[in-house]
Amino acid sequence: MAFIQNILLTMNQGTTYRMSLRLGQPQNVINVKDQVLLAGPWIGEFGWELFCWQGYIRSIAHNYKRVIVASRAGHEFMYEDFADEFFPITVPTNALSDSWFCRGIPPTFVDSQIVGLKYDVRIPAKNIGFLMYANGVPQKSTEFSTQKFVSYKSDTLNKSFDILVHPRNKDLGNNRNWNRENWQNLVNLLSQRYTIGTIGTHEAFKLENTVDCRNISVRDTVSLMNRAKLVVGQSSGPLHLASLAGTPHLVWSSVHNKDRYEIYWNPFKTKVFFYSDYDWNPPVEFIYDKIYEAI
Repeated sequence: MAFIQNILLTMNQGTTYRMSLRLGQPQNVINVKDQVLLAGPWIGEFGWELFCWQGYIRSIAHNYKRVIVASRAGHEFMYEDFADEFFPITVPTNALSDSWFCRGIPPTFVDSQIVGLKYDVRIPAKNIGFLMYANGVPQKSTEFSTQKFVSYKSDTLNKSFDILVHPRNKDLGNNRNWNRENWQNLVNLLSQRYTIGTIGTHEAFKLENTVDCRNISVRDTVSLMNRAKLVVGQSSGPLHLASLAGTPHLVWSSVHNKDRYEIYWNPFKTKVFFYSDYDWNPPVEFIYDKIYEAI
């Protein structure tokens, strides 16, 4: 039986309509050429925004007169090829982004971020129909499968590194973090051969023997990725960004993520070195050796 996806289309006049769509089945597109679409705000995880949201909004943007996208400040680069307006929002630093939603924020937060915007139709952030089950079998909807992606290119920063590392240190799913000592030991070894930059948000560890490039925009991060030989880290948003930037990346995670990196969230078949030998906690020496082999 096909999965059922409910989409809320919220009209600017305050009326809410619920439309039920069958995932995996062809859908008739509503003719809204004379209407303004508001997409979001997106408050979920970065990786999910990359592969289960922005490509979807791009695929339907041509159906609308104008498209407004609301997402985190610094993410406008992902939408500028099709959005007529980008509306930046600020998500509280203590909130925990999880897939397509966010934990730890009041129910009124999302609506408070878009006060004053004029639109006809709103598509709130949602799961467009993708899940990876523990046995590696995916659930994919037509909306997910018909997304449109673009290859990201940027030259805004006049700097380059052999390797970019993302030392994930999130509160949500902290069992998936590699500890600071492991990260520092790894970059100490790598810095004897390579130049290294650290990317990510404020959550990522700040490490010695690297250049701190955290807390920069997506555009600037892509600029670094376009020049790098390799992006390294456990499964996280910046590692997914490397896929769209066309940069080889080395990632470790549990085995259920393998097809996500190699197939489902890799539309341009970017080279990826995926390791699940030690799940989320491989030895430093193992990762160092694999990096050396990759470069």
